[in-house]
This record gives sequence, structure tokens and C-alpha cells, in this order.
Amino acid sequence: MKTAELLKEKGVKPTVHRVEILEYLQKTKTHPTADEVYDYFKKRGKLAVLSRATVYNALRALSKAGIVSVIITPDAIRYDFMRENHHHFYCHKCKTVYDVELDVDLPEIKTVDGHEVQYAQLTLVGICSDCLKKDGH
Repeated sequence: MKTAELLKEKGVKPTVHRVEILEYLQKTKTHPTADEVYDYFKKRGKLAVLSRATVYNALRALSKAGIVSVIITPDAIRYDFMRENHHHFYCHKCKTVYDVELDVDLPEIKTVDGHEVQYAQLTLVGICSDCLKKDGH
């Protein structure tokens, strides 16, 4: 399915910026912050007129529609294209977020303490294998 069609299917107007940002998120594995998305496009000059506000607004629209997931880490809010059946590992040493495949189903929780739960995510936190190797483990 083409990106613009996916956006339309999810009720999101397929602007040039939203299409480009979503295509970038679909191919990257880095789980970028909004500022990193902005820097990526600015450095490449791919989008002639692009502001930080446009990037933040596009990411908000994509996440609200359930196309992009928001990953909250201790150092930043990051974004990831919604792929099926994967979770995340966050290295608190190098600040990298990795996709991990775990056979874990998160419970279906609708409310908790009077709060409406819209989605749940699993992020494991620790030290990645690269950092462990550097430390001599």
C-alpha cells in the first residue's frame, strides 16, 4: 500500500510533509526524536519549506491516527512506525532504542484509576550488547 493511501485509510490528510516523514519512519530503525526527523530533512534539503512545528504537527497527527508509535524514554520522546509484534529495548548508557521481538502479549487495559488507557507499550531498559562489549563483558 502506498503511503498516501495508508494515510487516507487512517483518516489523515496526505500532505507532502506527512508522506515524506512517514516514509522516513518506515525505513529507519533509529527511533528518531522530532528534532532528529527535522534535522534529517533539513540536511538533505528534501523538503524546501519545513519548520520544526510542521514536523511536530505531522508526528502528532501520525501518532494520533495509530500509524506511528510514541516511545517515551528517560532522555527523549521518540517515534517508530507501527510494526506488528515488536517491543523496544532502551540502553540507558548510549541512549539507543532497539526493536526486540518478544512473544509477549500486553494485557488489554481500558481504564486504570479512572484514567482512560489508549495504548500500552513495553520498553525494556538496560545496557545494550555493544555497550557491554565496550565495557569488557
